[in-house]
Amino acid sequence: MRLSENFALQEFLRSQTAQRQGGEMLSQQMNPDHNIVENLQYLVTKALQPLRTLLRTPFQITSGYRCQELNTRIGGSSNSQHCFGQAADVIMFDNFVNEPNPVFQRIKKIIDHKILKKIGRLPQNHANANFYLFATACFFINETDIDQVIHEYGQPGQPAWVHISSSPKRNKREIVIIPKPQDFAHNRLSLEEALMMGCD
Repeated sequence: MRLSENFALQEFLRSQTAQRQGGEMLSQQMNPDHNIVENLQYLVTKALQPLRTLLRTPFQITSGYRCQELNTRIGGSSNSQHCFGQAADVIMFDNFVNEPNPVFQRIKKIIDHKILKKIGRLPQNHANANFYLFATACFFINETDIDQVIHEYGQPGQPAWVHISSSPKRNKREIVIIPKPQDFAHNRLSLEEALMMGCD
């Protein structure tokens, strides 16, 4: 089942943990109810596909929907939006910043210019592709329907992945950093603070 031009439902259900466990966990994970699928459709339509269209480079969904048993097994927050199909952890491959692709170079320059205009500084060489995804989500947090965008783990300007959530029932518009695993003390950021992480 396709959720949009560039995303399929299967991408949001895959889980190595559930695959290894098998049985009831795998069955629950691979057969979400109608409400979950509707929430995933909303997430894709209102947040992920618009970002994918802007950046014109593939995204990899590393964690999408999590059934309750899976979420407990991996130590996820008990109220995680992943459990409702309202969030995804996303990565962008570093060929976006490293490859001499004219499309990537042009889009990267546009984002660089937006950052320069906003904070008076350009991203440095340490900023990875995930930072450009994070920065773009931050810039368009209101134009899309992003509830939270989180710079997860890694070093400043080098998120290991970017958590993006969206729901018609929430409207927090939060930019957050989680600096290390199991750190549930989310640090909220202004747009300027978020962009500076790629510039230090």
